[in-house]
Amino acid sequence: MSSDPSPHLPSPVAPPGAAEADPHHLPQPAEPHEVMHRTRAVDFLGRRTPIVYQNDNGPCPLLAICNVLLLKNVISLNPDAGEVSQQKLLSLVAERLIDPNIAGQDKDEEYVCNREQNIADAIDLLPRLATGIDVNVMFRKIDDFEFTRERAIFDLLDIPLYHGWIVDPQVCCLST
Repeated sequence: MSSDPSPHLPSPVAPPGAAEADPHHLPQPAEPHEVMHRTRAVDFLGRRTPIVYQNDNGPCPLLAICNVLLLKNVISLNPDAGEVSQQKLLSLVAERLIDPNIAGQDKDEEYVCNREQNIADAIDLLPRLATGIDVNVMFRKIDDFEFTRERAIFDLLDIPLYHGWIVDPQVCCLST
């Protein structure tokens, strides 16, 4: 005699709320909360363009990159939208990275292969742009950085990166 239920019998329907009480029931993952950023239209060089605001204070290279690209008129958003999703911003930057019209069309094969690898690395790193990146500054010039995959994103997008360091006048050995 088998204890298996007959395959032709209907399975029992659990009452509402019973799934939560079942220790073997795994909850479905919640939909990820979509991060939205406020925008505001500004007049810049005779045209109206949006700029994107931070939600929280802190590093956000994604917004800096998007604002530079918006001001340079190489990506676009609806100036009247009022907000934009972080995912949309990431997509715009990714599209710009793989745009076939940007530099490198008439270069040798080694250059093209290196550029393609840098683009692939940059696209992998894009989500990190929302929270910050690591760059190593060199103190020889204001635009001197150790080359890193993160730094390559700015190069690929033709965005200059600068650092500033103000010497504390209270520290005598540094201020002279």
